[in-house]
Amino acid sequence: MKITLFAVPFAAFALSFVSLEAHSQDGPTPPPAQVSSSSSTTQDAEPVKSVKLDDLPNAPSFLGAQETPPKEQESHAPPSGSLMGPLGPVPPLMTNKRLSFDDKLTIYTHQAFGPPALVFPALGAGFRMINPPNHYPHEWTDGAGAFGRLYGSALATQTSTRTAEFLAEAVLHDDPRYLPAAPGSNVGVRVFHAISYTFVDKTDSGHRTLAFSNFAGAAAGGFVGMSYLPNGFNDVTHAEQRTLTEFMGLGISNIFAEFAPQLAPIIHKLHLPQILPAWWVPEKPNRP
Repeated sequence: MKITLFAVPFAAFALSFVSLEAHSQDGPTPPPAQVSSSSSTTQDAEPVKSVKLDDLPNAPSFLGAQETPPKEQESHAPPSGSLMGPLGPVPPLMTNKRLSFDDKLTIYTHQAFGPPALVFPALGAGFRMINPPNHYPHEWTDGAGAFGRLYGSALATQTSTRTAEFLAEAVLHDDPRYLPAAPGSNVGVRVFHAISYTFVDKTDSGHRTLAFSNFAGAAAGGFVGMSYLPNGFNDVTHAEQRTLTEFMGLGISNIFAEFAPQLAPIIHKLHLPQILPAWWVPEKPNRP
């Protein structure tokens, strides 16, 4: 298949890239501290004479400085709360806490049957009616019946994609959350990291692996249309094209998740209205 010929080389390159990225974060091991030899010389030193406190000169007090609490150290860990994107809250990023099966089921339930799963397919169906493919049948381009068919097709594609992803994640122990690039990375590296994470993600134990769940979801969403789409659009070639479209959507979603932490404070400073309510995105497990 064309999708396989494209995905396999890129996945191999992405896996080598993230491995190099992980090694670059590990700095050189510091040399062991040398043991001081002062202990051997103190035995030969003269005994210390006792000094009365009244004989000491007056000196500035440093107790106040000791009582001042130290400043909190900056942490490069992903944010613990929900981030605010251009349209509303976005799911938390990956943490060190692994997800249970119930956690993954919660994420899947919202993605497959929550508000976004009902609204976005409707928007896609409307856009499809405005700009239909060439040679599309009339019953798929005009009238309420056409909108119903297009809306049902979008729902079937989305549900198939999410279900296949969830099943693969549950069986292969893949983590459905997104892991951002290393702190300090430039824009180009972050974009490439987001795209490569579509091909190479992490397991529940934190090991890098091929993103089988993404491949399974994109394939399921691309080929499900062969069972109900009109003639001329239910063949393997069109299914492969739809699979590639689903895979590109995953990459765009990763790019959005990568830069969401930087967009949140900008949106807050601009006082932009929150379009989507808080319940639009589920509260994913976010325990450190």
